[in-house]
Amino acid sequence: MLLKNIVEKNFKYFSYFFSYLGYNIFLLIFLSVLVGVFDGFGLALFIPLFEVAVDPAKSSGSDTLGEFSFLIDFLTNAGIEISIGNILTFMTSLFVLKGFFKFMDSYFKVSLQISFVKRLRFQMLDGLSHVSYQHFVGLDAGRIQNTLSGEVYKVTGAFISYFNTLQHAVLLFVYTGLALISDWKFALLVSIGGFLSNLIFKILFRKTETASITISNKGHAFQSYLIQAVQHFKYLKATSYFAKYQRKLVNQIHEIESFQRKIGFYNSLLNGLREPMILVIVVFVIIIQINFLGGTLSSIMLSLMFFYRALNYVISIQSSWQMFISQFGGIVATSEMIKMFDSGKEENKTTNSMGDFGQIRLDQVGFRFKENGDVLKNITLEVNPKEAIAFVGPSGSGKTTLVNIIVGLLEPTQGNIRINGVERSALDLSVLRGKIGYITQEPVIFNDTVFNNVTFWAEKNPENLRKFNQAIELANLSEFVAKLDQRENTPLGDNGVRASGGQKQRISIARELFKEVEIIVFDEATSALDSDSENVIQENINSLQGKYTLLLIAHRLSTIKNADCIHLIKDGQISASGDFETLMSQNNYFNKMVKLQEF
Repeated sequence: MLLKNIVEKNFKYFSYFFSYLGYNIFLLIFLSVLVGVFDGFGLALFIPLFEVAVDPAKSSGSDTLGEFSFLIDFLTNAGIEISIGNILTFMTSLFVLKGFFKFMDSYFKVSLQISFVKRLRFQMLDGLSHVSYQHFVGLDAGRIQNTLSGEVYKVTGAFISYFNTLQHAVLLFVYTGLALISDWKFALLVSIGGFLSNLIFKILFRKTETASITISNKGHAFQSYLIQAVQHFKYLKATSYFAKYQRKLVNQIHEIESFQRKIGFYNSLLNGLREPMILVIVVFVIIIQINFLGGTLSSIMLSLMFFYRALNYVISIQSSWQMFISQFGGIVATSEMIKMFDSGKEENKTTNSMGDFGQIRLDQVGFRFKENGDVLKNITLEVNPKEAIAFVGPSGSGKTTLVNIIVGLLEPTQGNIRINGVERSALDLSVLRGKIGYITQEPVIFNDTVFNNVTFWAEKNPENLRKFNQAIELANLSEFVAKLDQRENTPLGDNGVRASGGQKQRISIARELFKEVEIIVFDEATSALDSDSENVIQENINSLQGKYTLLLIAHRLSTIKNADCIHLIKDGQISASGDFETLMSQNNYFNKMVKLQEF
């Protein structure tokens, strides 16, 4: 437990990336080590190169290489003369090897980046796909959109910055090790100085991390307000509220900018301090080494060459780490989003399939949201195949909640549901929902062609074209499609802007008919339509009656006049049931509702 706490505290970022990439990280580290080693060997050869250049008669330059004399010994043992040309050739070969491993290192990092981002996106999309509807309705739409579309790019940047930091740290370790081999006293003093200077940078890193997380949270709120501005644009414009709402958005932008400015200040301060501090440390150590520790100039030069490389990576580490911290909020946002999706994951405990829909029976079903009281109480009813069942009642009575329970979007908090005599929990929800069509008050239209909207991007082959034509015929869309310039290939625009409300509803109906469903839900399907469009949709509903099981939720009672059974819902309970004429004659409340609508 202690070891786990130490790892989580000190290597939490490494653990995060390791969970996605596994042991590939260590291969990347190994490639970085090879880059540093071959580069260091090549640098070490500068000392004998200079010596031979000054004194061509010198037969060996290994005297001043110390622990690196094996490089010159390698040439000697191979029978190669120690000359400027041969040393340069050997040095070049080492740098070519370094270049090869540098290429492998860079390309492998790009491959890991692509793999990581793809897995992260898939994980979030999979989480969204499997989250229950009941959990989803409690989530912040702005936060979801900001995380999936914006914060994920920050995670990509954080990945690049983190692995740049990791590779730079590996190279720093390699060059520091080479410097220690060359002159351990000099290297040790510079390392101590570098460690002390890093304490100052650590304070700035913490401040940057806090600001980054705050920016992500502010971004969630801004996206949420922005989505609402687009959704309610008509209202805000018509009432002159947009100017006030705009000020709210402007304030959010100012707050985000303020924290971005803080990060910019910390980055600028770090950039200004790095090189002067490093130079002061090196100069100070050289003075101590020569005057007090008796170091030789050649050993200091060799060690200094390694430290020249190492100190460059010190600067690079601090730059890339600062960049990582500034984008760290994206990792927090995506991790929290994944946890939120996982915590609301819908349990599908079985893969048992089912045949055609038979009878659906609810026994003493109740439902309540955690934060509210009972929405439904003691609901007992039956839905038989190919019946048209309607649910009416005042707003907030629980009509939509009841239908959402019937079709499996919500699970009852009491009672049970049986389909074909089998507990619904024993059936595969994905198979069950594949047999259900859902027509909402606001039609779901995608920014694509008529064909793709109806077929949900099915392959355009003869069989699917036949099914498409059959679906639009049943939905009374054939004439509309025939008049379009590109017929079924005509784009409908954002949210179906090129179609009327009634046409969009019929496209929604055609989609469900193409899907070959058994149950179709009409949730206030005509409440937002004009009278002519309502009549067309009503004709659609009438034409489907007896062919499909229809569940109708309606405020406009004219749409459910021909229903086989109407359930009047009041205060979360079924207060009366029967056909239209029976309720008219026996239920005063229903009779009053009908008369108020004057039809």
